[in-house]
Amino acid sequence: MSEPRRRAEPHVPKRTLSAVVTSQIRERIISGGYPPGSQMNEVEIAAGFATSRGPVREALQRLAQEGLLVASPHKGITVRVLTDDDLEDLYFARAAIERAAMERLTARGTPAALIATLEQAVRLLALAVARQDWQRVSAADLGFHQAIVDAARSERLSAMYASLADQTRLGLNLLVATYKGRTDLVEEHEQLLKLLTSGDHAALFDALNRHFGDAMITLRDHRDNSPVPPV
Repeated sequence: MSEPRRRAEPHVPKRTLSAVVTSQIRERIISGGYPPGSQMNEVEIAAGFATSRGPVREALQRLAQEGLLVASPHKGITVRVLTDDDLEDLYFARAAIERAAMERLTARGTPAALIATLEQAVRLLALAVARQDWQRVSAADLGFHQAIVDAARSERLSAMYASLADQTRLGLNLLVATYKGRTDLVEEHEQLLKLLTSGDHAALFDALNRHFGDAMITLRDHRDNSPVPPV
């Protein structure tokens, strides 16, 4: 009697060393472990990760492509320093991607799982606002918008948005200060969620434009009222 055929185990691709190093460097950049403007030294980073320079070089090239690092002939590779104009451009690009995602979602029907995820994000946002925990406010805000884009089930759209979100997080210190003036932030997200399920394209896109427009106005006000740093 022949032995029963063993079921093949599902293939789970392993992360390469370069991917692991890229992920860890990315998190350190976003969290401020590598501050904006700091030089990325291949030798020092490789020693810190106890690896060769090859995976580090690949990681730095990838992160430069994502916009978190900047390669310069004279300065080498440094962590990007985001200006207010950069942040305004990030809002503009994020809004364009979200409109595309929302258009697909409203055409196909908003999944119940997405509604539950967004409701949870709004609850976390409201709790963070009540506690004036502005870093958690920022995290809940970005999580809300990322969930909408991911629900559109477009690999390329999600990848583009994730890169923009990482760059937004890179400017977190500036953004955290702007959240203090956004007292209507919870209501705006509640309205976006309501309109996303209503199927009213025009009202939804108008609300999204106002949402990002208000963010840019607050950003400009913060910039205009901030003290000029010493030269």
